[in-house]
Amino acid sequence: MIFDPGGAVSRMLAYVAPAPTDAVTALGADVLASFSALSRVHADGWGAAWRTATAVSTRVVAGRPATRADLAGAVATPTTAALLYLRFGSSGTGTTEAEAQPFLAGDAAFQHNGALSPPDRLRAALTPEERGGLRGGNDSELYFARLRRALTPGADIDPTRIADAVATVRALFPDACLNALLLTPRVLIAVHSSAGRPAPLAAFAARGLDASTLPSGHGDGYNRLFTRRTAAGARVVATTGIPLDGWEALPDDAVSMVTPAGLASVPLPPPAA
Repeated sequence: MIFDPGGAVSRMLAYVAPAPTDAVTALGADVLASFSALSRVHADGWGAAWRTATAVSTRVVAGRPATRADLAGAVATPTTAALLYLRFGSSGTGTTEAEAQPFLAGDAAFQHNGALSPPDRLRAALTPEERGGLRGGNDSELYFARLRRALTPGADIDPTRIADAVATVRALFPDACLNALLLTPRVLIAVHSSAGRPAPLAAFAARGLDASTLPSGHGDGYNRLFTRRTAAGARVVATTGIPLDGWEALPDDAVSMVTPAGLASVPLPPPAA
């Protein structure tokens, strides 16, 4: 069980490509190396998700940091879209594969960077069926369960419905980071809504990590998502911690459909008065 204060501080990376592409080519060797180096801090496990011909597959490893070789081989086959994740778990969550991200349910994979505290606030808002489908005690899995109400199996994704679902979670947790990535056989969705959460320095300190020794991107602006197009023609979305010169921030408080060509974004609805 993880008891660090300060919330989850995991790191995320994703790409969408115009044709099936392996992760090293799509992301670039420098990006993959920089991301894997973050496992020195984000060391509670790692995972990946990727599109197959008709579905989405995942692989998760709990309880140990990733190596560059792990991440280079994590996506089992060239694909048009994939997610990578380095975990630094929320306080009170476990360290088994049931807690590891990306989560997979049906034909959708999901990963979240943030802490929803107290998680019972969201658990109570789920239906008995949704609670019965939970595998572990991870607060991010609760978030995924709530967002799946906006998904209709086999149908096109409506980003407005995703935005509405995120807004219901935001109403329960006004100060939480809700940044997340959702992958289906048809689309890659990025949620960028951090509530201005700062870097969780207390959680780092609880692991014996002094602020002066943290990687770049672990200070101001820590909970932001960025994007750029790579030399391979893929579009990448990333959290901070890797070199981001030439990258652009995603629209704030928005849900974006990510394609190789760019973003199509819809804003979250404003809070109820």
